[in-house]
Amino acid sequence: MVDVDKWRFWQFFNQAGDLEWIGVMRPTAHARIDRQKIWTLLPGQRRLIANWFISQDHQLEESERRWVHDSIDGWDFLDAAIIIPEPPKDDVERLSRPEAVLTFDQITDIPLLKITGKRDYDRIIRERGN
Repeated sequence: MVDVDKWRFWQFFNQAGDLEWIGVMRPTAHARIDRQKIWTLLPGQRRLIANWFISQDHQLEESERRWVHDSIDGWDFLDAAIIIPEPPKDDVERLSRPEAVLTFDQITDIPLLKITGKRDYDRIIRERGN
């Protein structure tokens, strides 16, 4: 099971109410930027990548946000990892071109396995069908 002491889990819905992203934060990280950074799942790559535009959106007042940010527990994160759609190609390319909040060297990634553990990782892969 996921390490709930290390990670905080999120899901992000567009204004129409469709789930677009799931992600994690490290609220106990030493560096301030790492406490504010949100890594979002790229399901096909089985990785979470530091997402500068979700991180930036998270800093805004709720009424100004592009996405609805919903804190979830580790179990909900695992379930959402099975159904989350692949992000649009333009968004994936945009992730590697930081415009605000993060510098290029802060665009880090985390293997999904590190977040979930082997048993839950295998379940996600099996139930996603890839």
